[in-house]
Parts: sequence; C-alpha cells; structure tokens
Amino acid sequence: MRVLGLSEEDAKATGAYRLHQQEEPEEAAFLFKARVLSYSVHTWTKHAAALKEFVLFCNIRELNIFECTPSVVNLFMLYLAQKGRTFGVIESSLHALSFVYRFFLMPNILDDKSVADTKKFVEKVCPHVQNKKLPFGSAEVRAIFDHLLKKFGSLEKVPAAEFRTFCLAVFQHKSFCRFSDASTIKISDILFETDYFKIRISRSKTDQGGRGEWVFVPKNPHGFLDPHMLLCIYLHKMGFDNCPGEVYLFPPLA
Repeated sequence: MRVLGLSEEDAKATGAYRLHQQEEPEEAAFLFKARVLSYSVHTWTKHAAALKEFVLFCNIRELNIFECTPSVVNLFMLYLAQKGRTFGVIESSLHALSFVYRFFLMPNILDDKSVADTKKFVEKVCPHVQNKKLPFGSAEVRAIFDHLLKKFGSLEKVPAAEFRTFCLAVFQHKSFCRFSDASTIKISDILFETDYFKIRISRSKTDQGGRGEWVFVPKNPHGFLDPHMLLCIYLHKMGFDNCPGEVYLFPPLA
C-alpha cells in the first residue's frame, strides 16, 4: 500500500481486506504476501509511478480511490488532457488503476461505458508520442567509420578507446548482440576459425537459465568493412594476442 501511496483507511475499504479478515491473522498475512510476490518488483514500480498522479488527484479532493465513480475517472482524464499529458500517460494511469482494482478485489469502474467514451475522446485530442529507437544499420556504421578515417587518417592511428567503441558497435550490429551481453564476453569465450569467430554468450536476457548461447562473426568480403577482419585487427591492436582468458573482450572505458 505504501508503494502505491495509499493509506491504511484505503486498505480497509478493499475487497481483499474484507476477504482476509475472514482468515486467521497469520494465514491472512501469508496469503496477502504471496499475492504481492506473484508480481515482479518491476510491475509494482511501474504501476506505482503511473498511479501517483491519480492518488494525488484524489487526495486533493478528499476521495478514496476505492470509492471513486466513473465520473471521477472521467474528470481525471480530462484533467490530464488539460495539462497537456500525452495519451500514453493517460493510458498508463488507467492501466495501473485497473490493475490495482483487480488486485484488491474491487469492482473495476474502468469497465463503465462512459469511461470508454471519455478515453476515446482524449485519445483524439491528446498528443501521441512514440518512443521507438532509430535503427542502427550499415549506414550508421559507415558514417562512424568515415568519421574516424577523416579524424585520424587510418585505423592504426585511432586511439584504443575510440577503436574499442567502434568495434563494439560493429560487433553488436553484425551479431545482433545486446550491449549487456557483449560487455560480459571474455577472451576465453572466443573460438577463432579461418572464416569466422564463434563467441559464447554465457548469460543473456533471453537465456535466464544460464545455459549459454553462441553468436558468429563471419568473414564478409563483399561488405565495405569485413567484421571478421576488423575483430582480428582489434584483438591485435588491444594486445589480446597472448593475454589471460579472463580478460574482457570489450573492457570498460577508464
């Protein structure tokens, strides 16, 4: 309740509170904790952040969020629209409120037709923001490469820090590897072949079991910059030819 910014009085107005009152105190506390832990910390944090403005809106008007009517929710949406909030912010607030009503076993007033109608209205009048990241493709790699050549004259003259960052960008582009995965690769994870590198990712976001996955950096003679050859140059330039296997392939910048 504290995470969501709700008071003890709010809690006692919920269906979940009335349900747990029928149980033994220890059993009630255990079951409620189990329900809380069935959702991740990220889920609770995300909903708490999205619900913050609605809780403040209700507190100013001395309203309990579990005793609100559809009209209050509609007024809240219009209030956010008037403040210039994006439709995404409003939608996140409604989603968080719906989650809280379901969790605390309360009637979900967001199912009311008037709420749906008001939501359609604010969707039309509020700004929409898309947080899509721009793609990092061959054109961007080529632009960085041209910049380095223009600034330093040749790859041999590029300082180690800049060269390491450039090679990391090319490696991620060619192997579809996340930064969090690439940053954990060690020299012992690399197997060299004439035409490709085989690199073990010990643990990744999509490999929560820690079984390990393999990515490949093949030779590409038709590309403007062969990633296999670039990685060979990088290993030599960074002095990794005869270094211990526990050294990171892309060490943190000092």
